Amino acid sequence: MGNLQSLDNRQAGLSKAELERMERRLKRLGRGEKELARSDFQMIPELAGNPFLPRIFEMYDTDGDGYMGAADLRALLESLTRLANEEERYHFAFRIYDADDDGFVSRADLLRQLTATNRRGLSSAQLEQIVSHTLAAYDTDGDGQLSFQEFRALLSASSTERNKSLAF
Repeated sequence: MGNLQSLDNRQAGLSKAELERMERRLKRLGRGEKELARSDFQMIPELAGNPFLPRIFEMYDTDGDGYMGAADLRALLESLTRLANEEERYHFAFRIYDADDDGFVSRADLLRQLTATNRRGLSSAQLEQIVSHTLAAYDTDGDGQLSFQEFRALLSASSTERNKSLAF
């Protein structure tokens, strides 16, 4: 879950000037076309190396064709501006993990995202153990998945733990 630090630590959204600059850059990356390919999206320096990039692209590629059209890009940029608000950051992170968009982060959703962001080379068994521990600790209603409030509690606890470790 520590991979969410890049989202969780964000202190401000994008200013209007930053948005306009990013929109121009996105248009350039799309080589003047009306759509931006996934490979073009991954070349944006501010986003390169972000383990959540494939899922973020998937979230905004509304027709699933591997390209973001103008409306998709606008929706993404508008979402990024709202990240200055802590509650919006929680909702954005929840959307990243809720891959099937059913309003819950299931065992499969957790495992999918942990597998996709596994930079430590953890085994499948270790990832399963993390998912089981996470659900045991934060699935307070025992339904086998995390609601938004349960997921928010997980992120809040992770943030608190990071802040404690930084204080020493």
